[in-house]
Amino acid sequence: MLAVAGAVFLWWRETGGEGGLGCYTAPVAVGILPDTGAVQAVGCDEPHDYEAIAILTEAGAEERCREEAESFLGGPWEQSRTIYGLLRDKDPVRGRLLCAVAETSGTGGRPVGSTRSMKDGMRGDRRLAITCLVTDTGGDDEEEQEYLFGECTQSHAAEFVGTVAPGDDTDADCREVAAAYLGLPDLRQRADLRVAWLSRENELCLVTEVPDPAGRHDTLRGSVQGLGGGPLPR
Repeated sequence: MLAVAGAVFLWWRETGGEGGLGCYTAPVAVGILPDTGAVQAVGCDEPHDYEAIAILTEAGAEERCREEAESFLGGPWEQSRTIYGLLRDKDPVRGRLLCAVAETSGTGGRPVGSTRSMKDGMRGDRRLAITCLVTDTGGDDEEEQEYLFGECTQSHAAEFVGTVAPGDDTDADCREVAAAYLGLPDLRQRADLRVAWLSRENELCLVTEVPDPAGRHDTLRGSVQGLGGGPLPR
């Protein structure tokens, strides 16, 4: 389950910037958006954790922030390597509510310290899109696994293949999406692959190897899109 939904509030220190928007860095390493503490304004070409993208009002702020994030990124935020949240000005008189986005290292939601704006990151080459997930660090409990975002040319544990709406049988729904991604009528034609999923607003379907006798399922090197019944890319 990805810890990304819901508005998370952060006290921030206003340090200038055109229109009050810009890029900010946290003084300490944190996961997701921190609950308290100041952030410092920096140039968006310098390492930064958060990028403020809109000034909002209280009413409907969380939903509006999601909409602003998708417009800013140029595509569905849930398919991106980002999270969004709300930053609140610490001045109670002129306090403003800012919508911000952060590029993250994986499903744990830790900012990576971007060195460029995240604007249009889901357009064109879709550089912020989730593709393959390189590592899981949660041990044997799949509910606790944390995946790191990576490239499909690296050894990876899973590949994102599509989304399905939350439902009663996510496994069956994801198997159907995965089969279409591979170019198969039925995923059961592949005894070496299975599905998993990550929950955001929808379910993000993943294809992963069936673990070998040692429990490994992270030896793929290459995309399985259109693979059909061919050999796994290793």
